[in-house]
Amino acid sequence: MTQHRNNKIDNRDVAFATPPHLDHVFLTVGAEALKLINECEFLRGEQFSRFATRSSESSLLSSYTATRVYGKNTVVEIFLDRFGGNDTFIEHCAGIVLSFDHPGEMTGAHRELHSAGIPFSSEIVQRVTPTADGGRNQSPWYEFTRPELGGISPVALFLHEMQPGFLAEIGAKAGPGGRQDRSERFNAALGRSHTPDHIMEDIAVVTVRLRPARIERASAILSTLGYEVSIMESGIRVRGIDAEFVFLADESPREGAVELTIKMARPAPGRRFDFGPESSLVLSPAGPYDCSAVWTFLPHRKTS
Repeated sequence: MTQHRNNKIDNRDVAFATPPHLDHVFLTVGAEALKLINECEFLRGEQFSRFATRSSESSLLSSYTATRVYGKNTVVEIFLDRFGGNDTFIEHCAGIVLSFDHPGEMTGAHRELHSAGIPFSSEIVQRVTPTADGGRNQSPWYEFTRPELGGISPVALFLHEMQPGFLAEIGAKAGPGGRQDRSERFNAALGRSHTPDHIMEDIAVVTVRLRPARIERASAILSTLGYEVSIMESGIRVRGIDAEFVFLADESPREGAVELTIKMARPAPGRRFDFGPESSLVLSPAGPYDCSAVWTFLPHRKTS
């Protein structure tokens, strides 16, 4: 990876109010890990956070089932073996999904990516739901943009922007100026709110291991979107408005390994949950006053 003398990369002017927020992180795990996660009473009983396992169908991913662990404004989304129900994104073991505050800001992001020479694909994803007569109804769900990280990347970086019609359909309240509030969207989709009884607040740091060339591309994408990118000896650190991303250079088969640092409402020392050899959740790892948890996911299949 190219090293820069200046430790901070200047941001460009962008055509949206703020850089996009961290919306959710998706991971793929093997059958053993998913079974243990779904059976964990600490998660399933919603002591840690709101928890849901739901089946959905979309024009992008076909039919799929995901396990979701909800914070206030961010979600950990876990799939069995692959991202979604088809082979379109089979290469991805994990992904960082970013969302904008206001309808139309994705257009500005497209303009900035295009000006920076960063290839991307984009589409409006349709939500597929059954009808009373046994048919299938499709309605706009979200706009999905996929900047290219180069080659077959085990970790994806996606942008999405919810369609206002979908938010109105589920009863999600808009914030001032039509702001698309993520906490309101999650509350409406789940039918219940985050409460003080839940320990999890939100994902604070996402750490991934990638080949140096892919880190260069991630740096270009995120700085173009208005993030502050700093060079470290081992990779880059990216600061957003509500979360950080650390990309560590790795030429080994462990490329794609993900570690989530999650902010908690209060310490919970001495609690550890192992989900087989590829995932573990440790609360307050730094001691009795530590208000964070670390959830680690190792790639469960080979990457190229």
